[in-house]
Amino acid sequence: MAALDGRSWTRESAEGPAHYLLTGGETRPTRDLRFETLLTARGPAPLLGSRTPEAEQALSLCRGQPTTVAEIAALLDLPVQITKVLLARLMDADALAVTEPKDRTPDEHVTLLEAVRDGLVRML
Repeated sequence: MAALDGRSWTRESAEGPAHYLLTGGETRPTRDLRFETLLTARGPAPLLGSRTPEAEQALSLCRGQPTTVAEIAALLDLPVQITKVLLARLMDADALAVTEPKDRTPDEHVTLLEAVRDGLVRML
C-alpha cells in the first residue's frame, strides 16, 4: 500500500502499531525481568486468549535450556521492552519460569571464558 506522497509503506512504519497489538497496548511487564534473567518453559504451552507466533517462538526458545530475556528479544527481533511484556504474560499464564543460574566452580568459569574468547575470535 502506498502513502499519499507516493512512498510505499515499510516494515519500520508499521512496527509501532504492530508492537501495540502484540502487547495489547500494555507498556510495562507485570514481572521484574532483567536482560540476564534466565527463563525456562514449563511443560506444554497454555491456551492464551491471544497466543501469537512470537509467544510460541519464545516458548520454543526456552524449552530444554534456560534462555535470557536479551537472547529471546534478539532472536525474536523485538525491542526488549516489548519482549518483557510478552514474557511476563507467559509467566502469568504459568508457561515460563525463572531459572536460577547454577553456581560454577572456578574451572567452569575459566572454561566458559575461554569458550567466549574462542567464539569472539571466530567472529573476527
